[in-house]
Amino acid sequence: MYLKSSALVALLAVALLLLPAGGLAQSHSAPPANSRESTQDMVAKLNPQQKQQFDDSIKAYREQRYGDAFAIQKQLLKELAGDPILSKFASEAALHTGDTAFALSTLRPIAQADPDDWQAASMLTRACAESGDKACRDQGIAHMLDLHQRGVTPPRMQDYPVESVKIGESTLLITTSLVPWGFYKVYAYGKVTDSAGKLFLSISLESNDTDQPVFAKQHPDEAAKGIRQFSLDAYRETGLNANGQRTQTHFTYKFFDGQPPYETIRDEFIKIVSGQSSPISSRSGLVVP
Repeated sequence: MYLKSSALVALLAVALLLLPAGGLAQSHSAPPANSRESTQDMVAKLNPQQKQQFDDSIKAYREQRYGDAFAIQKQLLKELAGDPILSKFASEAALHTGDTAFALSTLRPIAQADPDDWQAASMLTRACAESGDKACRDQGIAHMLDLHQRGVTPPRMQDYPVESVKIGESTLLITTSLVPWGFYKVYAYGKVTDSAGKLFLSISLESNDTDQPVFAKQHPDEAAKGIRQFSLDAYRETGLNANGQRTQTHFTYKFFDGQPPYETIRDEFIKIVSGQSSPISSRSGLVVP
């Protein structure tokens, strides 16, 4: 399996924050039949000083100065209290700084007022997860899947971040898939970075199509009900080979009959990162496609 690019890992709502205001306006714009505010609507309300502050906050976000971005956006919210677009920008920055209380209190009214706002729904799911509210987290995951099935989420949106977990000096960002992606059909993905933010390990819950015929022979009743076999895999970066190609070691940790719930996935990912789980097989020197 290839290591997923950061652009695919990030929720589209997060990626939108990295664009200029014009791109944000286009990306956030709601369908004509929807009265939801767009970024363009929000920017149009800003006076020149506020517009400069907003631009400064986007620049800070792009430079990963999330605290600075959050501070500016909170100040703007004092002047544009309750603005949904600005609230989502501020909540996204808040999540990056660990202020889940702000994100929860800010996003809940937006999500309740407009249940089809997938950006608010996805960020609220993450805020719930990172605050330890498992019931709210699981409801959010189910709601996001419903939005995807109803065609509310963007067509190219494959997954979104559910939780960032600090483990020693490492950070594990867990995403869950709206639709299985990649050759090996990834249902959940963990991106593990070191203290400098460098990726050194990825973890995935996969359900490879090529594994299913064998599973069906061994478990015909389950397969007849649409149950699939899943595997827990990890890929560790092992540097460049003599040809200058990125290489990795592939580990397989365990198999599941049927898709495990998020809580199980989370626990298994954390065990791998913290060294509490041992692989049942491994292959080294693989070239990253």
